[in-house]
Amino acid sequence: MAAVMRKAIEIDEQQGCKEQERIFQLEQENKGLREILQITRESFLNLRKDDASESTSLSALVTNSDLSLRKS
Repeated sequence: MAAVMRKAIEIDEQQGCKEQERIFQLEQENKGLREILQITRESFLNLRKDDASESTSLSALVTNSDLSLRKS
């Protein structure tokens, strides 16, 4: 009976170690995915800023060309 109890404890400890290892792996993966998501967000925001500044500069060009055409 004692041998059965020891074996049960051993199996339980092995399962606990496997679960802890899996949790650690998932936490590391989650951390990496969050870093990738943050980089993607920053890149997207930078692209939006660039697009906004380009459209502003283009609208200034259009306005200037419209004014020069109206003057002619």
